[in-house]
Amino acid sequence: MAEHDGLADEADIRGGLARLPADTRLVVIDGAVHSFFGRYGPQAGDGVPTVPRAAAEAQITGELVAFFDGLG
Repeated sequence: MAEHDGLADEADIRGGLARLPADTRLVVIDGAVHSFFGRYGPQAGDGVPTVPRAAAEAQITGELVAFFDGLG
């Protein structure tokens, strides 16, 4: 989840965790906005980032690597 996401509703995201395995971990990407999870550009209504895209992508990548490392 992006810290400054202006599009995805935080309550919906947190509510959706109940449908996932009990050990599911929600990670908030510091300073990020919704559009940092893709390459489609800024979205109307999204928040204002407080970190560069590269910093957010590094955190996202690190979390994904840790997740996939934990599978094996």
